[in-house]
Amino acid sequence: MIYMTYSSELNLFLKSYQGLSNKGKIERMKQYPTGDLMALLRNIEEEPSWYEEEIIKSVYECLFDKGIMCI
Repeated sequence: MIYMTYSSELNLFLKSYQGLSNKGKIERMKQYPTGDLMALLRNIEEEPSWYEEEIIKSVYECLFDKGIMCI
């Protein structure tokens, strides 16, 4: 069962979203509060193939910068 969180803000990180480059997506992600980053991480864990590797790594980096270590 998939419990992904959907919103226009989180959907822009999907591979299929062509409105922003990965660099643009990452810059926007850096401004997200911790809760939104955690929701995005949950989505990635549910369906990793829907996200590019660069985006996945950046979520972990942003969380690490906020003092949250993911294993």
